[in-house]
Amino acid sequence: MVRNVRVFSDYEAALILSYEEEISGEAYFARLAEFYSGRPSQALLLLGEIETCTAAAIRPLLDRHKLATADPAGLWAIGRAEAEIHNGDTWPTLVAHMVKKFPDYVEEFEQIERLAPAGDQDLIGVLKAHEVAAIEFARKEADGRPDSLAPLEAFLAAQDKALTGHA
Repeated sequence: MVRNVRVFSDYEAALILSYEEEISGEAYFARLAEFYSGRPSQALLLLGEIETCTAAAIRPLLDRHKLATADPAGLWAIGRAEAEIHNGDTWPTLVAHMVKKFPDYVEEFEQIERLAPAGDQDLIGVLKAHEVAAIEFARKEADGRPDSLAPLEAFLAAQDKALTGHA
């Protein structure tokens, strides 16, 4: 299998890119949700919500380092355009793409975690955690498991607890 794992050596550049890709990812999944109905659409909207939640979780790191990002409207346009590649894909084809591609992102987020200064470790782990939830969803969905949405819902619940401070 050909892997497309990017290599990062600059933490701040990787952090900006990660944030921007979460913003464009929200638009990507929102557009994909328009191609489907029912449970697939629901799953894609949940994936978009996870992207939004992850961007919000790492935004304080960008602020801490005084890092500027691209215009969100432009990032949304990129995400929607990238989704067009899958217009016409069957649901099983899209899920198979997720199963194959998403593990690359985990490796990238692990690199970013290793580059992160100690003061950022409290927030940076959400990048890997959100991708692990997405992979678990995709694998369960590919296997036809009725509980495939559970990892997405659990991630969102955990982030809500972290945000509100409720255990």
